[in-house]
Amino acid sequence: MPDVLVQGALAALDSAIASLLPSTVPGGMTRTVRVEPRHIRPLGLGGYVGNHLEPDAGRFGRRVQARLSIAVTGGNDTAARTYVAGLGTELLCLSRSERLARGVQRLDRLPAEDPRTLAFDVDFEFISTPSTGEGVITDLVLDIEPDG
Repeated sequence: MPDVLVQGALAALDSAIASLLPSTVPGGMTRTVRVEPRHIRPLGLGGYVGNHLEPDAGRFGRRVQARLSIAVTGGNDTAARTYVAGLGTELLCLSRSERLARGVQRLDRLPAEDPRTLAFDVDFEFISTPSTGEGVITDLVLDIEPDG
């Protein structure tokens, strides 16, 4: 059975990367974004990271280490290289708070063989937000008679 938290973490990672990239691509070019998870592990103690107050429920998380690849096709080489260089600079110039707000803990650029591609190592944290409470036990009644 698939881990629901892992599925949520991967969907959140895709969404976070999409939100960090500028939405416009120069005319005549297309941008292909691939996120390849490399390692997924629980956060906290077995995935548990704390309690959520409203609703009253536990919060669980996953850490995802992934490779982000961005490839640009179309257009002339000079325009494509300029766009790729600008895109790489824009991603690396994001403030720490902008990245952390989306769960991206680390974004390290890697060397790429093709001047029309970018590659990054990404370290991403996903912490679930529960939608319903778990009915936490507040009273424990023990009807035990002592021996003797």
